[in-house]
Amino acid sequence: MKQRVSISMKGRYEADEDSVVELFTDGMMYHRDGITMLTYEESETTGFQGSTTTLKIERNGRVTLTRRGSANSHLVLQKGVRHVGSYNVYGGSMEIGVYANEVDCSITEEGGSLRLVYTLDMNTSMFSKNELSIDVRPAVE
Repeated sequence: MKQRVSISMKGRYEADEDSVVELFTDGMMYHRDGITMLTYEESETTGFQGSTTTLKIERNGRVTLTRRGSANSHLVLQKGVRHVGSYNVYGGSMEIGVYANEVDCSITEEGGSLRLVYTLDMNTSMFSKNELSIDVRPAVE
């Protein structure tokens, strides 16, 4: 069953300059066959306004981030495994490597948290170190 949820996110990105982004938004969450789906609309805060982001969280610890709209991307995060994903922004497309150092998830039907620590690379050269923490709670009606 789909349920409305409140989502708080904090992302830390270390590249040429360090930055921290915090976002509070509403979204939808549902669970089916050991998979949790979490969907929300991006905002100006993240720079992806006009896009919808879906996180597919699998019981085996694999997390797939899919973004559709003004910016499109498909990234797979799995602890200890480097995946190559697509990232399409502002009319350009690139492939980037994603390596997850940590994938910690405690999201249930009552809410919970997801913590991702990962690196992004282009042509196997380090681009950024990233940490994303997401807290999910049932929305207050």
